Amino acid sequence: MAFDKSKYDVEYRKKHKVQFNVDLNKDEMVELEKLLAKHKLSKVQFVRWSIDKLKQEKAEN
Repeated sequence: MAFDKSKYDVEYRKKHKVQFNVDLNKDEMVELEKLLAKHKLSKVQFVRWSIDKLKQEKAEN
């Protein structure tokens, strides 16, 4: 049986990844997209950066 990369990728995502979905107001999304572009961040980079900032804030308090 040959290696099926697409099947492997699907199975990997099922085991190791989770989606994070939110509903934003349209104007909030426009503002977020502008900020992400300005700071050259992807959505996932922004979420990871936010998590780190919250951890730092908690550690400081």
